[in-house]
Amino acid sequence: MARDALMKLQVAATGDWRRWLLVAGVVLLAWLVLERLSGQLWFLPAGLRLALLWLVPTRRWGWLAAAEVGGQLIKTLVLGYSPSTWTFVAVCVLPWFVYATAVRVMRGPEPAPAIDGPGRMIVLLLTGLIAAAAVSPLLWTFLVTVPMNAADTLVSMFAFLYGDLIGQLVLAPLVLVLVHGLPERRRPGFWRDIAATVLGGLTVCLLLQAYGRLADYVLLLAFAPLFFLGFRHGWEGAAIGTSLLGGVVQVVAGTAVLTISVSMLQLVLIVVGAGALVLGAASTALRESHAILAERHRELATKNDELAGLAEELRQISQRLVRVEEQGQRELAAELDYELGHAIHALGTRISLAFRDTRDEQVTRLLESLREQVREIQDSLRRALRQLRPPMLDSHGLRHALENGPLRDMLDDAGVGFETRFEGPLDALDDDTRTTVYRICQAVVREAVRLETVHQVALHVALGASRLHVAVDIDYSPYARDLPPLQALPAIRDRVLAERGQYLVEPLVHGQRHCVDLAVN
Repeated sequence: MARDALMKLQVAATGDWRRWLLVAGVVLLAWLVLERLSGQLWFLPAGLRLALLWLVPTRRWGWLAAAEVGGQLIKTLVLGYSPSTWTFVAVCVLPWFVYATAVRVMRGPEPAPAIDGPGRMIVLLLTGLIAAAAVSPLLWTFLVTVPMNAADTLVSMFAFLYGDLIGQLVLAPLVLVLVHGLPERRRPGFWRDIAATVLGGLTVCLLLQAYGRLADYVLLLAFAPLFFLGFRHGWEGAAIGTSLLGGVVQVVAGTAVLTISVSMLQLVLIVVGAGALVLGAASTALRESHAILAERHRELATKNDELAGLAEELRQISQRLVRVEEQGQRELAAELDYELGHAIHALGTRISLAFRDTRDEQVTRLLESLREQVREIQDSLRRALRQLRPPMLDSHGLRHALENGPLRDMLDDAGVGFETRFEGPLDALDDDTRTTVYRICQAVVREAVRLETVHQVALHVALGASRLHVAVDIDYSPYARDLPPLQALPAIRDRVLAERGQYLVEPLVHGQRHCVDLAVN
């Protein structure tokens, strides 16, 4: 197994070696072609150098160095110069190492990912600026042999700097576009806008030539559409537009059609091109973030729909459980009232009859004790039946059950006043809603009976076209000092949640109000 793995590694290394040899050959040919296309306005190999160093990992930079030095050697031999001089080393070899050092410091050892925001584009442009600024004094030292004063020296160095920068702006982003590919979601009119930008720049150059009185700053109109390309089509559109517009300006300037100074052209192209690329990168990042956000919104909407469906299923399940509970309470109340209630009543009747027939004092006291116990049992049964579903809710309707049913009996037994007010046809409600309203009122009444400081309960039920409003006021005694806290009742909250209603507890001057709003069909 180790031998097979070693053979696979050797085959992979051989294939990798051949692939990178081919890449180096293509880079060498591209360097020679771009060097021939370079002119007074730009130095295109600087852009190729920056783009390749940015895309290729550090461990493969040797192939790139060999390709560029090989191209420089071929150019030197063709021109008839000797490669064994310090000038060849300083001009043809050292600039690549300066660029490589700048890229290694700014980017790191691994290839940078695709441009995904203005920050990465700024790092790329700043890396090119640092490298060009470091190379320009080196080139001036070995290529310029004419004595100059300080001002001319600075201008000459800036000329080398401008040439490298324009070569980077024109070619490096274009290479990144070719490697990473154009975005799949291009906006409509991509190539139309690029063609309009190039034609607009050419038109402005021809106008400047035809009307010499126009100021040089009108040249800005030729490059201004690059901002539009960057904003509308991202940094890819700005990169393609900058390359094509730079080519147009190079042709116009090279054929002496345009008499504007080269330095002005270089400065304007650098400033506008760099701004358009950064703006395009920001626009691309913004559109991608909007696309991601839209996708997240769609996913969230899907999840919300699923949760809404699940909530509806849970509500239906809770309603079914409530119906089962109410049905069980209905049957239990009927059984208790029919069997146990009748049995207790019959027992009380027999005790009363026996109490009349007996003459023994001891037996009489025993029968009196049994009769009191029977009465207590009857009271306990009656209190238990109050907590269950009252039969009059089904036989007489909601309004009668609330106004004259077990709730009033509970409050009367506790010595608490009870007021009711009804609006609308309450008896037209369905069984689930009637049960919900009754249980809400029952929970408040039970709470009021439990408290010793309550002296009155007011009930208000209003049925509208689509809403049902239930308000139960608990009024405390004005002499009460320690009032209970203001809190929602769990029994009401669960019922309201099952019906998708609203439940609020509001404070009163001496009491609290439980308000429930339910949607009705």
